[in-house]
Amino acid sequence: MDEKAKSIIDNYIKNVNEVCHILLSGINKQENLQLKTKWDLFEYISKTHKIEFQIDGITYKLHGRGCFSFANKGFLNWDFGYRSRWCGVDPWMLGMTLQKNSSPYVEYYDGRLLQQACEQAVEDGEMFENRGLYHYTIPLKETFSPNFPKEYNKLIIEYFDDKWILLKNKTIDKFVRKSNRVYNKIYQNENTYMLRFLKNDNEIYSIPYDDICYPENAVKIMTDTIIRNLKNSFVEDASRVTPINLK
Repeated sequence: MDEKAKSIIDNYIKNVNEVCHILLSGINKQENLQLKTKWDLFEYISKTHKIEFQIDGITYKLHGRGCFSFANKGFLNWDFGYRSRWCGVDPWMLGMTLQKNSSPYVEYYDGRLLQQACEQAVEDGEMFENRGLYHYTIPLKETFSPNFPKEYNKLIIEYFDDKWILLKNKTIDKFVRKSNRVYNKIYQNENTYMLRFLKNDNEIYSIPYDDICYPENAVKIMTDTIIRNLKNSFVEDASRVTPINLK
């Protein structure tokens, strides 16, 4: 990707991530809540129907599948990204953001050069496109091969105060096979699940999990099947084996 375009895109994503975390933190402080992720925010919005917020001198206005933010430091306009990603890159939306902030990169205002850069990045395997938004792929050199155990009896899935115990089954085994590479930075992320593999009630391996740092085929199994079914199951005792239909 063209270095200037990449710098613009990287800075845009960084700024969106920052204002989104300010938004979460501000809502938590104002409402005495514990929102941790984009999904927590979406659930909060669906319940409260709020579309405008004032947080630390920043005005937020939700629109469609994204948000505007206004502050003395500048203006941002973005669409929320794929899965847990806060930001998806819409070249024209990014171009408008540059223009509103009187960026010196005038040639990028109409989004055409940004669109070309993103399309080239997709061809080169640096980005992928989903629903008209562009996202970075994870370079192979920045991944590792996890050492999942071949023999285990149970899997414990922990997420803050939530805890589920699952017996070994074909769905978990399939997830393990599909999780051949994991992003190195998974250990730096704060909002991750923890997967703990047990054999005879002894933990033999553990690894964090989120829906960004794993291969998409693995995410479809863990997030879209296992975790979704767990969350949809009413669990009175979080320490019991949750009876979900996993084949």
